[in-house]
Amino acid sequence: MEVAMKLITIPLRDFALPAPRTGSIEAHSGYGRPAADGQEIHVRVQRKRARADASYQAEVPVSSLFERDGYQFRIDGRMDGIFRHDPPKIEEIKSSFNIRELALRLADKPLDHPYCLQLQTYGYFYWRGHHVLPTLTFHLVSSRGGESEDLELQLDLPLYEKWLELRLDELVAATKQAEKRAARRRKIAERFTFPFANPRPGQIELMHEIEQGMTERKPMLIQAPTGLGKTVGVLHPVLKEALGRGQKVVYVTPKNSQHSVAEDAVTRFQETGAAVKSLSITAKSKICFKNEPLCNPEYCEYARDYYAKTYAHGLQDILAKKRKLRARTFRDLGAEYQVCPFELQLDSAEAADIVICDYNYVFAPRSALGRMTTVGIDQTGKPNLVIDEAHNLPARAMDYYSPALSSVILEKMRDGIRKVPPRFQREAEELLDGCIQSVASCRKGQSSKPMRIDPPAERFLEQEAKLRAALSRYLDSHVEIEQEDAILRLSFYWSEFTETLEYVVDPDREEFFTTYHPHPTGGMVKITCCDASAMLKDCYDDYEQVVGFSATLKPFDYYAKLSGLDTGNVRTAEFQSPFPKELRKLLIIPQISTRYAHRERNYAKIADAIQRITGLRRGNYFVFFPSFEFLERVVVLFPPPEGFTVLRQERGMKASGVEEILGHLRARSVPTIVFAVQGGSFSEGMDYAGEMVIGAFVIGPPLPNYDLEREQMREYYQRQYGAGFEYAYTIPAMAKAIQAAGRVIRSETDRGLIVLMDNRFTEASYSRSMPADWFESDVADLVSDSILRDVAEFWAR
Repeated sequence: MEVAMKLITIPLRDFALPAPRTGSIEAHSGYGRPAADGQEIHVRVQRKRARADASYQAEVPVSSLFERDGYQFRIDGRMDGIFRHDPPKIEEIKSSFNIRELALRLADKPLDHPYCLQLQTYGYFYWRGHHVLPTLTFHLVSSRGGESEDLELQLDLPLYEKWLELRLDELVAATKQAEKRAARRRKIAERFTFPFANPRPGQIELMHEIEQGMTERKPMLIQAPTGLGKTVGVLHPVLKEALGRGQKVVYVTPKNSQHSVAEDAVTRFQETGAAVKSLSITAKSKICFKNEPLCNPEYCEYARDYYAKTYAHGLQDILAKKRKLRARTFRDLGAEYQVCPFELQLDSAEAADIVICDYNYVFAPRSALGRMTTVGIDQTGKPNLVIDEAHNLPARAMDYYSPALSSVILEKMRDGIRKVPPRFQREAEELLDGCIQSVASCRKGQSSKPMRIDPPAERFLEQEAKLRAALSRYLDSHVEIEQEDAILRLSFYWSEFTETLEYVVDPDREEFFTTYHPHPTGGMVKITCCDASAMLKDCYDDYEQVVGFSATLKPFDYYAKLSGLDTGNVRTAEFQSPFPKELRKLLIIPQISTRYAHRERNYAKIADAIQRITGLRRGNYFVFFPSFEFLERVVVLFPPPEGFTVLRQERGMKASGVEEILGHLRARSVPTIVFAVQGGSFSEGMDYAGEMVIGAFVIGPPLPNYDLEREQMREYYQRQYGAGFEYAYTIPAMAKAIQAAGRVIRSETDRGLIVLMDNRFTEASYSRSMPADWFESDVADLVSDSILRDVAEFWAR
């Protein structure tokens, strides 16, 4: 009986690669996803061709089937265009900032460049189907000035078929490896048990909730407090489901520093017998060996011949044998073999069962993990996505699309430009002057107040073209690039802004607006994104299951909408704290008002209340303020209780300063009151276990400033969602307040005090964001008739 061959479908772009791999990490390498800005150029050229020649046909699908060692490989692609002449001419359109440089690369070794292999594969497929050898042409278009150049490519059948044999052998080997990987994952899933003998209260219910959501194929938002074991509780069912399909999980956190929680969970799985492979991705700026993280083979020896060196030394085989992949492994291999450690991380993602990384790698405009989410051989569906601290996602995503250009920052670059090689200084000075003048041109009239504007997009894009041309010449000159190189900084700073301009000038994108902020020495032009939900929604297309979780995700409709999730389809659930309620004392002091108009007469009241309450029990406390200005007004009025010392978070405090305060709290040698801000380093993502911190005061909901920008956002939210003030002010403030309050009581043995100071905490529009277990039926239950007596009795129990 004849065994049916396994059919594997591969996009032509992934098929047409050098065998073996060659090349460097650079803009013209041909590896990776195509640039989005090239699509517009493609369409423009195709329309022009169709008008000029009736025989021209754009976007022609092609497919061909190859058999090898029991497998069928179907290669699918789409030609940019074909002229139905005699002989036919196949044209591939490629856009680049520097088409002359690209032309040189393409003409050098045609079988060593992915672009050439793509075009030759189109030609070969045509010859295979029609027995006619077509002519092949690249149409290269400059994304800088629009000029174009044609480059002919010969299809040498014997040479191409020699490459084809090598490539098919590679695919067979890769397929067998992928089958083993998928089988290994499925085997792990069969034996994937929960790592603890006794789950915490609520943990089983959490896992059942997630399993049900995955069965229904619904995205999920889960609110669960500290102490529930939510990381393990979420990751276990999500990872098991993915492994059962031969797939992986991508686990994202707001910051690199928060990777450890997920890494600890994976370690638990591994210690109980699960042979899962984990990869933690370190930020490019932290892992790069060079002064500037610039991927250019002329500048960086680790980018030069990266693909050839990686293949020759079998680095992926070395990495595949390791259970845990962290920064040190990549740095060691990078140094030993002269390869880029950052790129090596990304290339390792395919073999990892769980990838732990920052939000940027999934949600940023230029996501580096795009290559990883394609459906692989012998896998069903796509990877699963887990979003940790998901309350951060809406604001973080808006920030990705909210760049600014400040004349003050630009002017500060002048000193750096004076340090570049003399032959570039004059041009760089002129470019800097042009940038500053472009920013200044946004000002309308003589008003000193911020104003909404329509930015002069053409002027900014013209300046961008000049900067990119200068940068290209600068890098081609082989100058020694120093740390914080001024020309690089200027070019990248400007490009970040112009990349977002396309959204601003689109009349259908109401969620973007631009403002100009004058100041005595110049001004700042800023693009603001009110709502990144459309972009986030596109990101989810790469994933099978999406689970976001946090201790603060209420109201769910707000987070679902601004996170790009379908509110009619998303599954939501809230879990209560597993700790006994008698271990926590939660109070609201409504006699305090932190409204801007009331602050002056409340500073002393706040200081007095903190002094009297902390004096009831010695220990470490945090006082979280809405702003540094507020903090500074209270701290000067605060006499600490006898025996206490006072520390404070400073503006722009570095990691060393944060660690110094944490060390002081851990030592517990002297009772300490730390004055800090909500939404800062001390109020989110920190674990103050045991007696390290016994109480937290949350001074008012930290509403954003009432300024032009925030008011424009409020108007947008009112039009779009009918909840302007809540979306712009109340809900973001309450997320910070609840996160700050959550620093207390981190284990089942902790006892702690939480005091909320402000009458607004008793209002429904604010209290609906609070966790369900904060009060029984009415937020007024948290208001005490005798605060000092109640607190004293709590500590006496």
